Amino acid sequence: MRILVTSGFFVLLAVLALSMGCGAPETGGFPPDLEAALDAFYTAVETGDTEAHIAIFADDAIMMPNHWTMTRGKENIADIFRAGEGYVFRLRNRQIVDFEVGGAMAYVVNSYFYTYHAEGSEPQWHKTKNVHIWKRDDEGRWKLKVDIWNSDVPLGDFASE
Repeated sequence: MRILVTSGFFVLLAVLALSMGCGAPETGGFPPDLEAALDAFYTAVETGDTEAHIAIFADDAIMMPNHWTMTRGKENIADIFRAGEGYVFRLRNRQIVDFEVGGAMAYVVNSYFYTYHAEGSEPQWHKTKNVHIWKRDDEGRWKLKVDIWNSDVPLGDFASE
C-alpha cells in the first residue's frame, strides 16, 4: 500500500491541533448553528442545488478533490460545480468518523459512498472519505473553509472499479 502525504497536510494538522486542542471529540454533538450548516451542505448535495452548495463555502475556501488539482477561492470552486451541469453527484451511507469543535474552527471526518455520473446513467458508487474544516465568518456563520477527500480504493485498483 502506498501513502502519499504532503508536508502541507502535516502543517494543516498541526495548526488545527494548536488552534482547537488535541482532546477527544465532543460527545454532546454539534452546536446548533454548525449542525444547521452541515444540514444545509448535505441537503444541497442531495438535491443537486449547485448554488446552495456553493454558498456554504468560505470566500477563501480550498477544495482538494480526489485525483484533481487543488482549487482556491469560492468563485473558482463555483466554476467547477457549475461546469458539472448534466452530471449527478450524490452521497450515501455517510458516517461521521471524528469531529471536534473549538471556538471559531471545527473539523469533521466522514466516511461515505459517492457517485458522480451523467444524468440518466446508472450510478457507480465509490467508497471514500473526507475532512471538512469549518470556520466562522465575520458574521458568525459557519462556512466550509477546506474540503479534502480521497478514495478508499488503492490506486492500482482504480482500473477495476
